[in-house]
Amino acid sequence: MTSRTFSQHRKSFLKKTLLIWFSLSVLIIGSSIWLSNGHLIYTLDDPYIHLSVAENIIQGSYGVNTGEYASPSSSIIYPLLLSLGELVGLAQFTPLLLNIIATGLSVYILLDFFWCYVLPQDTHPNNLFVNLIGLLLIISISGFALPMTGMEHSLHVLVALATIRGLIILVEENLYPIWFLLAVITGPLIRFEGLALSTATVIALLFLGHQRLAIIIILSIAGIIALYGFTMLSIDLSILPSSVMVKSNVFVIGTEQSGIGNSLLALVTNFRSSLTERWGLIFLVTIIVVAMIIVSDLMKRSFSHRKLWCAPKFIIGGVLILTLLAHLVAGRYNWFHRYEVYAVSVMTLGMLYLLSKKIRATLGKNDFKGKFLFIGFLIALGTPYSLAAIATPSASRGIYEQQYQMHRFATDYFARPVAVNDLGWVSYKNNQYVLDLWGLGSEKARKLRANNTLDANTVNILAEEKNIDYAMIYKSWFGANIPRDWCLIAELKSVPVTAASGTVHFYAITDFAKENMHHALENFAKILPNRVVLKRYTCP
Repeated sequence: MTSRTFSQHRKSFLKKTLLIWFSLSVLIIGSSIWLSNGHLIYTLDDPYIHLSVAENIIQGSYGVNTGEYASPSSSIIYPLLLSLGELVGLAQFTPLLLNIIATGLSVYILLDFFWCYVLPQDTHPNNLFVNLIGLLLIISISGFALPMTGMEHSLHVLVALATIRGLIILVEENLYPIWFLLAVITGPLIRFEGLALSTATVIALLFLGHQRLAIIIILSIAGIIALYGFTMLSIDLSILPSSVMVKSNVFVIGTEQSGIGNSLLALVTNFRSSLTERWGLIFLVTIIVVAMIIVSDLMKRSFSHRKLWCAPKFIIGGVLILTLLAHLVAGRYNWFHRYEVYAVSVMTLGMLYLLSKKIRATLGKNDFKGKFLFIGFLIALGTPYSLAAIATPSASRGIYEQQYQMHRFATDYFARPVAVNDLGWVSYKNNQYVLDLWGLGSEKARKLRANNTLDANTVNILAEEKNIDYAMIYKSWFGANIPRDWCLIAELKSVPVTAASGTVHFYAITDFAKENMHHALENFAKILPNRVVLKRYTCP
C-alpha cells in the first residue's frame, strides 16, 4: 500500500468514526432535551456550581454568593473558561460546547493512534470489525456520556490523552509537539488528579535526558498552583477547593489534620477502598501486566544504562503504572462514572501502545479467538460508560425534575435567602443568598463539618447569621441535626437518577416564611412536571 492510499484510508476511517460519534451524541443530547421539556439540562447538578462561580467571577467576586468568597469549584481554570461563556452570552451552553470540542479531539487522538500505530497498514476503512473497535474505543473514554455531565472531565480526558500521545511521539521520534507541553502543564489545572500524570511525565522526561523541558513544566505548574494557592489564602480560603476538601478524606487529612502518620493512613485506607471497586481491581491488574511487559522487554535488550532506562516501553509503561497507582491511593470512583475516566483513558491508549505489535498481528490474520478476546475486553472495559450513555437522557430529566424545579421555586416563586445541602442549580442565576450547609459554597459550614461540629445548634446559628428564610434539603443527610424550630412545610418528590435522594424537604425557618410560603408553594405546584409530586404540610 502506498503512503497516499494509507493516508486516504486513514482520513476515511477518522471521518466515518467521528461522524458516528457526533451523530450518536446529537441523538443523546436531543433525547435529553426532549425529556427535559425543551431545556438543556446536564446529567449532574455540579456544573451549575461552576457556572455560579463563573457568573460571580465576571462580577469581580469568587464563589456562589456575590461578595462572599468560597471555592466550591473542583478545577482551577474551568470556572474561568465558563466565565468567558458568560461574557459572550453562552451561559449554560458553555460546558456542553467545551465538552463536545474536547471529546471530539479526544476521539481523534485515540482513533488516529489506533489507525496509524496499531492496525495493519493494509486495513480498509470499511472493515466492519475495525469500525466496531473504533466505536468501542470511543465508549472506553466515555465519549457519549461524559459531555452531558457538564463537568471538566472531558477536558481532563483530552489533556491526558494528549500527554500520552505526545510522550509516545517523543520516545519514538525524539521530538515533541507544542501541544504536548501545554497538555502536561494544564492537566493539574483542569483537575488536581492531573498532578499524577504530569509528575510521572516529568520523571519520564528526566529519564530521557530532557531536563530543560522537565524544568519548564515543573516551574510552570508550580508557579500557577502557587499563584492560585496564594490567592485563596489571601481571601481566607483553603489552598485546595472546598469540593476537594469535602469529598476527599485523603486531602482533608493531608491539609487540615497535621501529621505524616495521618496522611499515610488516609492513603492506605483509600488504597484498600480502591480494591473494592471494579475500576480499582482493573487498575491493579493493569499495573501488574504492564510491569511484566516492561520486564520482558528489558530482558530482550542489552543492559546498557542508556538503552535500558530510555526504552520506549519502560517510559510509557512507567508513566502508566505511576498514574494508575496514584489513583489507587488517592483517587475516587464513579458518580456517574466520571472520576476515574481520565485514568481509564490513559490506560487504554497506553495499553494500545504497549501491545500494538500483538494486536496488529491478531488483527492481521484470521485469528478468531484473538479477535474475540480483544473485542470482549473492550466491551467489558466500556460497559459502565455504555450504561451511562443510555441513562443520560433519564439523568438529565432527573435533574430537571428536582434541582431545576428547586431553582425555579427559589428564583420565581419565593425569592428569599435559602439554605441547601446540594449546591448547584439553586445558586445559578439566583440573586438571593444561598447557604450551602454541606460546605461546598460556604466555608464556615465546611469547617464545621470537617471538625464534626455541625449540629442542630450550629446549623441554626449559620441560618440566623445569613438571615435565611427557608431551607430545601435532604432530611436523611442531617438526621437529628435539623433545628427543632424549623417547620417542615413541603416535600418535593421525583425520580432520582444521579441525585442523592428523590425527596427534597422544604422547611420554613422565619416567621415571614411560615406566613408566606404556603401561597408560593400553591402556585409552584401548578407548574410542576407531571411526574413530580409536591406534598404540603401546615406550619403552626
